[in-house]
Amino acid sequence: MTAEPVVAALDATEDSLWGRWQSDRDASTRDALVARYSPWARQVARGVYMRVYRLREAWEDCTQNALIGLMEAIDRYQPGRGVSFEAYARHRVRGAVFNGLRVMRDDLVAGRRPSEHAATLRERVQSLGEDEPEDPLDAFASMTVGLGLGFLLEASSFPGATPTADAYASAERAQLTDAVTLCVERLTAREQSVIVMHYFHHVPFVQIAEDLKLTKGRVSQLHKQALGRLRALLGDDAIGDF
Repeated sequence: MTAEPVVAALDATEDSLWGRWQSDRDASTRDALVARYSPWARQVARGVYMRVYRLREAWEDCTQNALIGLMEAIDRYQPGRGVSFEAYARHRVRGAVFNGLRVMRDDLVAGRRPSEHAATLRERVQSLGEDEPEDPLDAFASMTVGLGLGFLLEASSFPGATPTADAYASAERAQLTDAVTLCVERLTAREQSVIVMHYFHHVPFVQIAEDLKLTKGRVSQLHKQALGRLRALLGDDAIGDF
């Protein structure tokens, strides 16, 4: 089944989305629910993170585990019981974040916490390098813009903007991150799921493939396809100025 654009699903009422999910258990509807509640789940994660922010790399763990809790809550929520989804899911999302932090703490104590940033960057480079044009300059330019867009998406996920001395530059940066969020909503459901999970919740491709029941190669294709669509919507100049 071809996924509908997620922006159309997001325009649907909350009750309509839950009704479709309860009756059909359709993957595109679940994707739309994840996208709809992802900002809220990150806010829950942020509340936990701000209490333990001295833990190195804790934000990535918080957002990953918030997504796990969110997806579990979506699968188990029963709208007909008269409790709002946020009220039902908050305990599960917070619990997933706390449990993840306990594991992170134990790994740090035991010295089992290697940095995963290099592996993540390698995944992105491999994805962007697939089926590139033969011209080396074109391939290099495309790769550079794609990685820049990835950094922009990643920066949009952090809890609070990085302050700068230049108020105009700060306002411009905030405007650009808002534009990125709006453009993400114009992707197809599957493309948006990959972008939201990878950049906003820092989930690696292999885990995304497992969650979405896709191959890792297909996730890589969707990642490149989504970045290409975002690049067209935003323009290379905006990305390059970030």
